[in-house]
This record gives sequence, structure tokens and C-alpha cells, in this order.
Amino acid sequence: MENKTSKYARYAIGEIILVVIGILIALQINNWNEARLEFNREKITIQNLHTEFRENLRDLDSINTILKRTIQATEKIFGKFKEGELQESNEIDDLLHYVIESPSWKPSEFVLNDLQNSGGLSKLNNTELKILLFNWSRFFNELQETMVQSEETNISLIEYIREHGSLRNIDTRSKVFQYGPSQLKMNNAMLLQNIQFENYIDDKLYVLKESEIAYTQAKILIQKILAETTIE
Repeated sequence: MENKTSKYARYAIGEIILVVIGILIALQINNWNEARLEFNREKITIQNLHTEFRENLRDLDSINTILKRTIQATEKIFGKFKEGELQESNEIDDLLHYVIESPSWKPSEFVLNDLQNSGGLSKLNNTELKILLFNWSRFFNELQETMVQSEETNISLIEYIREHGSLRNIDTRSKVFQYGPSQLKMNNAMLLQNIQFENYIDDKLYVLKESEIAYTQAKILIQKILAETTIE
């Protein structure tokens, strides 16, 4: 009886050991599958981030082209304020056509917002990428303030021209405006004799230069993010 009991005990212990080993193997396989799925999910997320920021950079380059043109026109207008010296009206209208442009960059944040809302940002394995994305979110909030200020100064400038000058004469410089200049005796060159208009131009130029600095910083940050999200 003792021999039988001993055999049964060893057999039972062996069965238990096999079951435990089987459970451990199953857990290990499950953990491996979860890790593989998580790796694939992160890889897809990083690819989507790369695509989003690549498109943002392409849009930024396009906006920068318009911004440079607007700054150049605004600087020229800014240098023409001279008391008692009436400028050539056609040249002024040509310049004001570009001055009243409002080059505003609105980058996409769909993928990044989704990552933040799901809590996935803190789970990224790439520490450098996490830091860059956190910095981007902070920078983006500051950029939005600059864009709002840019739009407000542009609206104020257009409102002043609407009240004291001729928007129609400026609009004739646009290809989509199929009408002639105003038949009323209105010369936008007269605006350059007014200190208030000079102040509006000053505000516009100041914000444009701020935008230029912000866009330069944005491009550097985006290029770093693109480098970290490039998958070989």
C-alpha cells in the first residue's frame, strides 16, 4: 500500500508540474503575442505620425512662400510713408494686394490628438520622440496664439482700408476679380499720409515677422520628428 501511495503521489506531482509548465508556456506565448501586437500597433502609429508631419511640412513650405511675399510687400509699403510726398497709386495698389494677404498655417494634429486621448503617447518606446511630441504640443498652442493675432491685425487693416480707401482698386490686382477700378475719386496712395494707417501697417509687419520666426522653429521641430519617425 505504501509503495502504491508513493507512486500515486509522484504521479500526481508530475501531473501538477506538467500542468504548471503548460500554463507558464501558454502565458509566455500570450505575452509574446501581446508584445508583437503592441509592436505592430506602435509601428503603424509612428508611420501615421510620419505621414501627418510630412504633410504639415509640405503645407508649411507653401505658406512660407506666401509669407515671404507678404513680408516683402509690407516692408516696401512701410518704407513709403513720407509726409507730403504722394506715391504712384498703381504701385501702392499692387503692394497692398499682397499686404492684405493673411498667410495662416493650420497644421493637422489628428493622429497626435488621437494618440494623446488614448494615452498611447506615454507608452511610446522612443523617449526622444515622446519629448519631441510633447514639445510640439506646447509649441502648437503658442503658434495658435500667433495665428489669431495675425488674423486680427489683418482684419483691422482691411477694415481701415474699407473705411478710408478703396478695396476695389486693390481687388483689381486679383485674377478672380473681373471688374475695373473704382470710378470714384479715391487714391490709396493718400493712405500713406496717415499716421493711423502707418500704425496698422506696423502691427501687420510686426506679427508677420513673429510668424516668420515661429515657422522657422516649427520647421526645425518637424524635421526632428520626421527623423525619429522614419522606419527603415
